[in-house]
Amino acid sequence: MVIEDDPDARRLLAACLRRLGMRVREAATAAQGFAQLERGTPDLICLDLRLPDANGFALCERIRATPNLRDVPILVITALARPIDRAQAEVAGADGYVLKPFRADAFADSVIELIALSSVAPS
Repeated sequence: MVIEDDPDARRLLAACLRRLGMRVREAATAAQGFAQLERGTPDLICLDLRLPDANGFALCERIRATPNLRDVPILVITALARPIDRAQAEVAGADGYVLKPFRADAFADSVIELIALSSVAPS
């Protein structure tokens, strides 16, 4: 699941995930993303922190508070580079943090690592 408001970044993230053999659902807003998450549990959530309708930190906390989503790895993809932002994402429940702009191979490595460490069985 990719929750990212920038269409170019969303397409790039989705393409990288598809190259890893994953099926990808996409959302441009927090509301769209959470609605899709309620319809099915993904193997991974890629989450932008700056969304037009919600704070990404709050969405991360909401995901963690949802029983069927509690153990799904969350990989934050953001341009927020301050250490405090990374720490806040971790407190909110993020499992990984990738800065934009990112290299596709580094993103893929982060995804593979999170999936391997996850208690969620890949579908």
